[in-house]
Amino acid sequence: MKGRFLASGSWLIAAQGLERCLGLVSIAILARLLLPADFGIVAVAGTVVAAVEILSAFGFDWALLRQRDLSTSYLNTAWTLRVLLGIFTLTALALVGPAAASFYRLPQLTLVLLALGLGSFVGSLENIGTVYFRRDFAFHREFLLRAISKLSGFLVTVIAALIYRSYWALVAGMLAVRAASTLASYALHHYRPRPTLAKARELVGFSSWLLIGNLVDYFSQRFYDLYLGRVFGPTANGLFSVAGELARMPVSEVAAPINRVAYSKYSEDVRANRGLAESYLKTASLIWMVSLPMCAGIAAVAPEAVALLLGPRWADAEAIVRLLALGTVFTVLTANTHYVYWALGHTRIVAIISAVGAVAVIPVTILCSHFAGYKGVALAYAVTNAFLVPVNFAMLWRLVRVKFTDLLIHTWRVSAAALGMLAVLYFTFPGSAHEIASGAAILLAVKVSIGVTFYVATTALLWWPADPMGRSAG
Repeated sequence: MKGRFLASGSWLIAAQGLERCLGLVSIAILARLLLPADFGIVAVAGTVVAAVEILSAFGFDWALLRQRDLSTSYLNTAWTLRVLLGIFTLTALALVGPAAASFYRLPQLTLVLLALGLGSFVGSLENIGTVYFRRDFAFHREFLLRAISKLSGFLVTVIAALIYRSYWALVAGMLAVRAASTLASYALHHYRPRPTLAKARELVGFSSWLLIGNLVDYFSQRFYDLYLGRVFGPTANGLFSVAGELARMPVSEVAAPINRVAYSKYSEDVRANRGLAESYLKTASLIWMVSLPMCAGIAAVAPEAVALLLGPRWADAEAIVRLLALGTVFTVLTANTHYVYWALGHTRIVAIISAVGAVAVIPVTILCSHFAGYKGVALAYAVTNAFLVPVNFAMLWRLVRVKFTDLLIHTWRVSAAALGMLAVLYFTFPGSAHEIASGAAILLAVKVSIGVTFYVATTALLWWPADPMGRSAG
């Protein structure tokens, strides 16, 4: 099982790495072809789309993974429900488009939302048989699925941007991703779904709390976009959208793929009546080991990364990247807890935790932005994420009997090494000059080299006096 877990995680991290590399190349190209306002328009549209899609985010795939005996009735019902929700999304976006365009004072939104609604419907047709990729730990097939869709979106976006120099290039790329993923899902798995609602009540019963949790989580996460778009305009939205892509890499590129595999492992443990404490501690430790130094590194190289990847027009994104990277640290600390609750069937717990965060989002965001403008919104993101850390670990202790100190025993070395790396880079390069792209590239390479060397060496030195069980040898 350990070998399957590591191999599966490697495939998903490889898929995430490929997507990130293509994304960074895409951003580097598009930032020079399009304006921040173009990204802002699509970011605002994405907020509206997510608001509608979240109403249909029942998470039927997660419910299927927990089934001890996965019959075709469950698969076909999940696929049928997903298609019906795809039709609902398309219809809702077509109807809400004019109102959203008026609210944001962006007339372009009407057609953009209609196009993205069509993409949602096409995505809902994806083959439900792909759930076996996760259930059987066949994540190499999921790698192929994601690689095909991402490459298709990348090519369409770049070609459209070169021709039209418009936000429609971003929209076309998003549509291409959905269409390619749906077509590839039927090529990669032989299962062919048929319409039925035989198991609808059972699936909806498990997934209803997932929906509620997703609704609340959407509000707490997307409130920043709604607030920025209304108060500060599309340029601020564009800065946050792109800065967030960089700052949240430790979660999106490392924690997310590991968690997908971890949920399959947790579900198998639950089906076999095994406890989750040991699996959780090992998985969370792995996430901390890789993600924490990434957060520190992103904060340290933010000036050079912005100058090199985005160009001088995006200089204001530097401070936002650093603040969002700080908030991502707190997300990393609790990145794996929700999957434990889901595997145990406590979907209501996740909804409650999300609700607690949502309560804090509005006052903290308004207060921070009052004193620091749109950059204060990034600070609010960090503050609210920090607030949820003790809440998550209090619930983890109640359900799995794992305390924060239990996890810290496994991770204090990597945590200390990551903090030390950040301090070294900050004091060694206190005022980095990054106006020239070539200079930024050299400085970025130097910082990354020093940071990686320091982190690896420090972690190794801290582990050296420990015995194989992780206890101090003296």
